[in-house]
Amino acid sequence: MYELNACKIKYKSIYLDSETATIDSARKVLVFNNLPLIQVRGDYNILKIKGITLNSSNTSNFTGHTWDVRLENVKYNGQSYFNSDAIATPIIARFLVDSVRTYQEPSYLEIDKQDINNLTLNVISDHGHGLTKNSTDIKMFINIEIEEHYY
Repeated sequence: MYELNACKIKYKSIYLDSETATIDSARKVLVFNNLPLIQVRGDYNILKIKGITLNSSNTSNFTGHTWDVRLENVKYNGQSYFNSDAIATPIIARFLVDSVRTYQEPSYLEIDKQDINNLTLNVISDHGHGLTKNSTDIKMFINIEIEEHYY
C-alpha cells in the first residue's frame, strides 16, 4: 500500500490580546512576555495569521485604515522573505477594516526551528498611528498559527 501524503503536519495556535501585552506610549509596539514555551521543531515551519479583530468604544477610530503588523523576536528564513519597503522586520499581516468586515491579505512566514517564549508586534496604521486614536485606545486580538511539517 502506498502512502500518498508522507508529510505529517502539526498545528499550534497562539491567541494574543493587546490588553495582556506591555505597550509603548504610542501603542505601536506590543511585547508579549508571558507566553508559555512554544517549541517549533518541524523540518519546515510556516507562521500564518488566522484572524485579527479590533475593538474600540468608537469604531471610526480603526475603520477605513490599512494596518500593518510586523513581527520581531522570531527567527525566520530571510532567503524566502522579501519586503519592498527595505525594512528587515517582516510584515505578517496587512489588513483593511471597513464598517462591515475586515479584508486581510494572506501572508505566510517561513520560520526556523526555535523556542519562542515572547513575541513583539509592531502595529501601525496607514496614517502612522498605533492602537490609539483621538485619545481612545483600540484593542487588538490576533490568532497566529504555526504549521510544523515533518518529512
